[in-house]
Amino acid sequence: MVEEVQPELLRASDRDRDRVLAVLRAAAEDGRLDLGEFTERSDLAHRARVLGDLAPLTADLLPADRQPVRLVSAPVLALLRGESRTGRWVVPRRQAAFALLGTARIDLTDALLMRDRVRLDASAVFGRIEVRVPEGVRVRMRGRSFLGLRSDSTRPSRLRDAPVLEVDGFTLFGAVRVTSPRRRLPWWGRRRRELE
Repeated sequence: MVEEVQPELLRASDRDRDRVLAVLRAAAEDGRLDLGEFTERSDLAHRARVLGDLAPLTADLLPADRQPVRLVSAPVLALLRGESRTGRWVVPRRQAAFALLGTARIDLTDALLMRDRVRLDASAVFGRIEVRVPEGVRVRMRGRSFLGLRSDSTRPSRLRDAPVLEVDGFTLFGAVRVTSPRRRLPWWGRRRRELE
């Protein structure tokens, strides 16, 4: 059995470092960090090798839902309100989402999947769960609905070894929807559509 790597031990990318540096620069411009703190944290960001090195550098600068790198694996719970998980976050092998009289938005377009096959247990009772996946992810919908809706409007992946998102759970007078970003037409395709 393959041992699960902890999210904080995953290697950081240049984009991850750039995101953290952008937050640090904004905090220095606002006066929330003095020059010494900014220099110290920037040096640590440049030397960061894993995501666990980056996350603490901005923990006191932004709310948890706006952090440039998020290592949370807790369920997404929309209880009588809206809740979202977006940006750069680490998706565990199995993620849960539940909406009760609320809307849960889960955006995987910039997320880092821990495995090539991820399971999302998504259940909605008088609520909605909206999942957005990047181009190339294969979605498999399962589960049950009672006077509810479960839909997948993503395009089939052309990749042979595409990552798979398995969506399971139930809906009771609710909805679970999986979408992908709209494909942008090349400039000549947009021009032709305007002329029609």
